Amino acid sequence: MGVPERLTVAVGLLDVRPDDRVLEIGCGRGVAAGLILERLPRGELVGLDRSDVAVAAASERNAEAVSAGRVRFVRTALADADPDALGRYDKILAIDVNVFWTGPATRELEAVTRLLRPTGSLVLCYDPPDAAQVAKVKGLLLTHLSDAGFIATATTHQLADGSSLLAVVGAVAQLPVDGA
Repeated sequence: MGVPERLTVAVGLLDVRPDDRVLEIGCGRGVAAGLILERLPRGELVGLDRSDVAVAAASERNAEAVSAGRVRFVRTALADADPDALGRYDKILAIDVNVFWTGPATRELEAVTRLLRPTGSLVLCYDPPDAAQVAKVKGLLLTHLSDAGFIATATTHQLADGSSLLAVVGAVAQLPVDGA
């Protein structure tokens, strides 16, 4: 089975540079991580997931990069992530991580603020089932991000199968000064 187009588009929107530090929230089985690693010859990738099964699958799928120290997968929820242990990132990606639109995601967005470098960006991508759901998710995401101090824009990308991928790209309006 090939890589789903939504993952390819999402990783493309991340605009990974060769030396970036990238954090993937909800790494799942590590498919997007593999795509990111192709664009990250000198950088570092960390994948977070709440599931032991997902972390094990992502580690196995990307075993060579794990062995080379280019990627590590950590079992934790974003709200519980330790920014002192994880460091700061140039890019943060989350694909179909519903916590950002199903509620205000206050703790999660506070964690993102602490994990993102001053010039960094957050990319949230979703594959809603229909146009009405796209509009609903887009509105909620933009509201939650704005309320948490992010500046964000939303775009919709048509996929080959006729579905839409909603992408919200954001940056923190003003990051804390305590380290870069």
